[in-house]
Amino acid sequence: MRHPLGPIVLAACVLLIGSVAEAQVWSARHHKVSKKAKHRIKIARPAAEVDVDAIEIFDEDAEDSADDEPPAKPRKLAKKARPRKEAESDRVAFADDEVIDSRELVDDDRVEPVKVRKRAAARGKDWHVAIGPYLWASSVDANVSIGSANVAAGVDFFQMEKHAKYGAELLADARFGRVTLSGDLMYGVVAINGTKDVGPLMVTLAGTASSLLVDSFVGYRLAGDEESLLSFETRAGARYQRTAVSGSVSVEGGDVSPPESVDAGGDALAGARVFVRPSNRFSVSLTGDIGVYGVSKSTWSAAADASVRVTSRLLLSLGWR
Repeated sequence: MRHPLGPIVLAACVLLIGSVAEAQVWSARHHKVSKKAKHRIKIARPAAEVDVDAIEIFDEDAEDSADDEPPAKPRKLAKKARPRKEAESDRVAFADDEVIDSRELVDDDRVEPVKVRKRAAARGKDWHVAIGPYLWASSVDANVSIGSANVAAGVDFFQMEKHAKYGAELLADARFGRVTLSGDLMYGVVAINGTKDVGPLMVTLAGTASSLLVDSFVGYRLAGDEESLLSFETRAGARYQRTAVSGSVSVEGGDVSPPESVDAGGDALAGARVFVRPSNRFSVSLTGDIGVYGVSKSTWSAAADASVRVTSRLLLSLGWR
């Protein structure tokens, strides 16, 4: 009969061997890891000050007790055991790298400064031009001499609508800075009729009178501007005028047709113009000129105008000349 402890002892030996083998494998693994970590620390650690916690980890007592405890991860030990100066140098280097990277990004993405160029003012805006038609309520007087007697016919401006045949009036004004250019054109034809007793005879006058007047001036503003209350301008220019009268004279039913009478000539002028502007929309202008040289014995003109600006492009004027 076999002893009953045989199988039990054998089983116990198997278990013990298994435990020892397992322990040897575990210890060898731990020793290998610890040695590797310790080797890393010796390489990375200079002769500078070292953290106390890192030294305590690799104490001999701690190495013996490591068989019962799971090993720490090598990365954490190496990171924890690094010197302070080296860690600080790493942090500084990392900060420097960030600054360099940010500068490179700024240089790469830098936008070239926008060059702002002052836009040149359009030349057309420096010129101010006004042009438009106008109407004159004129009067015409005609005298026809027969010997020592005169036959007169007059048409005042209230009757002009009935007697006027046709006419055209145009006014233009251009300004560039202080210099102004202006022109005035007036042309009209009216019918004249008149009767008069000359002694025992009845004289009848019938005909037309035409008048052409052209004024041109160059002015220079000496004081004020377009928005000031008062401005003064000197002017120099020329005038051309032509007056023609044609008609027929009837004496007791017999027609007598004298030749057409034409009077024309040109003169040099000197004058001035004054503007008064109580507001931006309302203005008054006074203009005068006189002939200084020409074919006429004397020529002059004077005008007063009141103007109202309806819109930026429409100006209405009423005046006397």
